[in-house]
This record gives sequence, structure tokens and C-alpha cells, in this order.
Amino acid sequence: MSGIVLPCIVLPCITDHLVLRTIDGAADLLIEEVRAMASIHSIRQASVDTVECTIDGPLDDLAACGLYATVAVRDLDQSLRTGALSNLPHPVRFRVGTADPAQRREVINATEQRFGWVNRPGDWDVNLVPFADGWIAEIGPLSWTRRFGLLERLPWSTNLIVAEVLIRLAKIRPGQRVVDPFCGTGTILQAVRRQHPTTHLLGLDHDPHALRIAANNALSIATSSPLTTAGNALTIAADDALRVAADGALTIAGDALTIAGKALTIAGGDALRIAGNALAAGDALKITGGDAPGGSKIPLARGTAEALPLGSGSVDRVIANLPFGKQVGSHRANRTLYPAVLGEIDRVLSVDGRAVLLTEDKRLLHSAIERQRALKVVRQRVLRYNGATPTAYVLSRTRLARTTPAR
Repeated sequence: MSGIVLPCIVLPCITDHLVLRTIDGAADLLIEEVRAMASIHSIRQASVDTVECTIDGPLDDLAACGLYATVAVRDLDQSLRTGALSNLPHPVRFRVGTADPAQRREVINATEQRFGWVNRPGDWDVNLVPFADGWIAEIGPLSWTRRFGLLERLPWSTNLIVAEVLIRLAKIRPGQRVVDPFCGTGTILQAVRRQHPTTHLLGLDHDPHALRIAANNALSIATSSPLTTAGNALTIAADDALRVAADGALTIAGDALTIAGKALTIAGGDALRIAGNALAAGDALKITGGDAPGGSKIPLARGTAEALPLGSGSVDRVIANLPFGKQVGSHRANRTLYPAVLGEIDRVLSVDGRAVLLTEDKRLLHSAIERQRALKVVRQRVLRYNGATPTAYVLSRTRLARTTPAR
């Protein structure tokens, strides 16, 4: 992806040694992606969550990669001459990221005297932080949120880097139908849209507050993010791209969506809303969101993962951060939830479909998969971040399920 415009920094050709911070469990994926970049060489994994490399060329490709949270430089003098620091406005505004007040004051004084920088802890472009063998300077304009936009989140929202890992494990192909049945504030959906702008997306969640945040995030990213996607990001193909309900499922007439039968009517227009009490009492299913600039509109529906409003075999990829039973739900509730969700995934997934599920309730998920027998674990990856150690499970159909007609 090229043509990225970052605040406070131009993207010329630079020469610098960079330190990329990711999460434990994602470093190999990050290395794989940066190896494909022509301007990057001398790549090595410095720790479980740190990758170091040298750049000789433009920053565009590296800036478009979502698998790292921060970029830092070790050698400030070299970076000021030919690297990332040379493109920041001067005097450089900085902060010192240490909890020790005496150490912080010492570093502030030394930095002001040596470089003539200005200490601005609330409005900074460089964050000086202690590292393994000294200090490094994190480049603010290259942080994840400065590159892709700030998302409103809830305490249980999916970690930004974790979302990037999940969509890579899903191996999404152009034009596929992707559903997140626990979409929450939309972190995974945004990651899919950014990497695969031609996918047909749907996010579901039972929490209307989370869905409102997800809709606001989609609008905010579309109107303010430095990274935008091109193309008709939200066009749904006419040949049953996503089915809703069983009777007449989904048809598209012009720009409007209509559902034949008694269940629902969807009015066309920029913001799709479902009227009626189709799936449960009250607003059982409500699709929100409008035609946001940049092709980043994402359909969001209020519903439950145990009763997906989708036709059998209508989805290519299911990606979800399941309730761990800690901040959301409980282990007891998961005993019922996990088997029900797997049953629905089995129903809606296409013959060669794939699901990627994240959870810390690992034994329970394994047990539910073994009892169901229609899906199998083909890959798993342990991730460690902020005290959590969930596992991402990649599921595909068993050989028997591939030959059994969809229910």
C-alpha cells in the first residue's frame, strides 16, 4: 500500500536502524511481512515482542503494516542526520517514558542540552523509553494509532495487534464474505477492511452500545485516518453474498436491500436499518452505518452468535474474539455458548470455509470442537499481551463435513 500521508512526518527515502514493537506470538508474522519490503534488510528478532531492521528507502510499505505498535530508533544522532528523526519538525517535541521522577528529570535535562529539543509530555513526537541496553526514541507519528486512526474502545475490545494476527491466520481472499459474530467495537472488522477492501463484511453483537461505538469508529476512520482504502468496500454482490433468514433470504434490487417473505424488510439508502421484530422481541436485528467516505462503511447488525441471521453455507470466513469468561461472560455461560456458536459456524460456513477463534477458555473450546466433530483445529497460535495468554484457533471442516450437505 502506498501514498500514505502521516501527520508531522513526510515519507521520503531514509536510512535508519529501527526497533519495531509487537506482541509475543506475532513477531514471526511481522518478520515475514517486512522481508517482502524492498527497502528493509538486516532483519532480526531481538526478543519475543521486538523486531529490529534497517531501512534504506521510503517508509510507505512499513507504515502500512499493522503488525507492530511502535517504531523506535537507537542511534539518535544517525537518525537526525539521515533517518526518521530528520523528518520531524524542529525543535522536536519529546517526553520521557519512565516512572522514576529523578531519572525522568535527568533524561529531560540531558536531551534539552544535547539536542535542543522541547519537553512536551502532552504533545510529543518522540517518546524516550528505557530499552535492554540503553534508551530508544519511539517515533510518535509512526505509532499504530497515528498511522491508522484512534479507535474508541471498551475494556474487552480486541487488542489492535491481535486483530491483525487473526485476519492473517484467516487467509482471506479477495471478494470473500467475512463475518465477526462478536464484533464489539469493530476492531477486527476494521483490520479486515484495511487489508482486504473487496471483502463483504458483516459484524454482529448483542450489545447496542458496542455497535454504536463500532459505527462511530468506522465513520471516524473513514473521515480522519491517514490510511484509506479504495474501491467499493461495501458493495454486496447480487448472487447471495450474505443470506439473512431462510424465506427468500437476501435479494438486492438496485441500491436497496430487501428480504422477501414475512420476516424483515430492509429499506435501501445510505444507512441500512431493519424494521420489525424478526428474530426476537424488540429490535432483534438492526443494521447501522452509512456510506462513509473512503469506502469504509461496514454493516453492523444486532444479533446473537448462537442464532446467526445468515443462510447455510453463505460465509467464507468467520473471525471472532470469543468471550473468555472474565471481563465478558463466564466460564459457566461458555459451556452453553461455545457449542451453540460452533454449531452456527458449521451451518453458515462454506465447504472450504475457515474460522479463526480467539479464547482463553481453551479446554472448553477444545472439548466443544471434539464433541461437535464437524470442525477441526488445523492450526493454533498462543499470544501474550497485557497479562493475557489467549490462543487463536484456526478451524476448517472435517473431511466428513465437507461431503455432508449444508443443513
